[in-house]
Parts: sequence; structure tokens; C-alpha cells
Amino acid sequence: MRRPALRPSARLGRKEDGTVGLAGWVFADALLALTIIGLAAGGAVHAGVDAPRAAAAVSTPTPSPTPTPVPTVTVTAPAPAPDPVPSMPAGVAQAPVVLEVLVDGASTDDAIRGAVAGAVGDLAAQNRRAAFVLTFGTAGDPGAGTALARRVNAQLDAAAPGVFAGSAKRDFWRAVNAQSPRPGIVQLELYLIQQ
Repeated sequence: MRRPALRPSARLGRKEDGTVGLAGWVFADALLALTIIGLAAGGAVHAGVDAPRAAAAVSTPTPSPTPTPVPTVTVTAPAPAPDPVPSMPAGVAQAPVVLEVLVDGASTDDAIRGAVAGAVGDLAAQNRRAAFVLTFGTAGDPGAGTALARRVNAQLDAAAPGVFAGSAKRDFWRAVNAQSPRPGIVQLELYLIQQ
């Protein structure tokens, strides 16, 4: 049986496929060789190996003018005053001071302020300040407990401005349980600024 004759374009297609593939490998090898040469040459220039020698070989010495003597004047300046040591910002104590205040649902704002002022009297006498206060209102449900804590937080600045003015205050709920069996008690966790 005879093999069918290939058309000239089909034969050229095979040759082109082989040539294109070979050209791709030649190009890749050339690119790799140029990359290696570039890295080697770039490393020497960046390291400063040949740059000073080349500059020294090219430059020609020029005669420098003879300097004329200048009289020296010595001025003694007073020693600069030492910088004052900046005071470190006060930190916040890691452990809170925990206080409990009985706040009956029928209590007035004056009664709340009086109870808080009595609870923080020692801290006020020591000029201690609270950085932030977490207030827990004890109640049977979260809404009532948070409202109670919010009501007490609203009176803190007026009750003891030396302790609470400028402090951050947060309202929380504390459930009625074995540790806090009575509703209407507000627990204050004061995180004091260290002195």
C-alpha cells in the first residue's frame, strides 16, 4: 500500500512546530544566561567592588591651592541644660476596687449620690481617681439591671467629682443568684489611676 502524499503545507506545519519549539528553548536558555550575568554584574556594582577603582583610574589629580592660615578663635558655650525627664503617664491598676451600693427602686437621685459618696469617701480622701468604672446593676432581667447601672453612673460625677470626673463608665447587668441574692444592689468596679 502506498502512503498518501502529504501536502506541502502539512509538511511545513510539522517543521514549523519543531522550529517554534526549538526557538522557545533557545530563547529561554538565552534569557536564563542573561539573568545570571545580570545578577552577577549587578551584585558587584551594588557591593561597591569595582566602582571606587574605576573612579580612581579615570580621575586625574588636580593641584589644590595652598590654604592660607586662619586664626583660630575658641568660644566656649555654656553647657546645655539637661532636658527635664518627662514624667511617665500614669498607668491603670490591674485589680479593681469593688464597692457595693444599695439602691432601692424608689430611691431618689440624692440618695444615690449620698450612698456613692459614702462608699468612695476613703478614695476621695486619698485623692484617688478612677480611669474607668464598670457598674453592675443586680436585677432579675437584663433590661432592669442595665437601667439601674445607668442610673447610678449618671450620678457618679456629682457624687464624687474628685474620683469620677472624666472617667469612662459602662453599664452592665448582674443576675440575681447565690452571689448576689438581692436585687437593687449596684456593684461598682473602679479601675484606679496609679499614683
